[in-house]
Amino acid sequence: MKRIDFSHSMAGFTLIEVMIAMVILGLVLTGIVKMFSSTGKYQTAQEMMVDLTQDMRAAKQLMTYEIREAGCNPRGKKRIGFQISTDDSADTDANSIHFTTDRDNGDGDEFLEPDGDADDPGEDIAFYRTFDNCFGTVGAVMAAGDRRPGCLRYAQGGSGQPVAANIIDLQFNYYDSNNNPFYQENADGSLVTPLVALQSLGSETNLDRIRSVQVFMMGQVENPSRVTGSNQTWTQRFRIRVRNAGK
Repeated sequence: MKRIDFSHSMAGFTLIEVMIAMVILGLVLTGIVKMFSSTGKYQTAQEMMVDLTQDMRAAKQLMTYEIREAGCNPRGKKRIGFQISTDDSADTDANSIHFTTDRDNGDGDEFLEPDGDADDPGEDIAFYRTFDNCFGTVGAVMAAGDRRPGCLRYAQGGSGQPVAANIIDLQFNYYDSNNNPFYQENADGSLVTPLVALQSLGSETNLDRIRSVQVFMMGQVENPSRVTGSNQTWTQRFRIRVRNAGK
């Protein structure tokens, strides 16, 4: 009978073979970890951008609806429209917008019944940006062109409520009936800084010449350091015709 020698097959792997196997396994695992890490970062970047764009689109919808109604005054009993104030959050200028509208009499029913004044709920509107993250203490009103993250706020005759966080710029420009702007702007629609006023907004007479409003708004993702530069910000530029202007 032939004898079979099992001495070599039972000996296992040599130290060199084990080390080579560990190196190969390490390379494979490193590749897998990098793949999952890259995928995770991509998903996080996409999620942050989705959150930002959704917030800014909602803000655009709200601002468009409200600004279109600026100066609604069917009874014509008193001046209603864009407002001047020494309070920067309640002024009509490059970094904030403030206006009144006569939509209801405040009786609480479902019907819109203008009553000739603008002192009922939802008839005194302002939009502006503050230096905070929309939580806790409300910061100072931010200037147009200040690219630090801030909170877009919406006020209805009182303190402003947060609309969108991480807004790194909010600018308003105004146009008269001849389509002439009140501020000089760049090719992308942002305002030239320092501001260059082409027309004055310092009186009610001048404010009554406004026929449309352009909004330039730029937002930043929550954690910009985790994504590349092109995916850190998103910009909206839109122009709103004031339906009741000049009536």
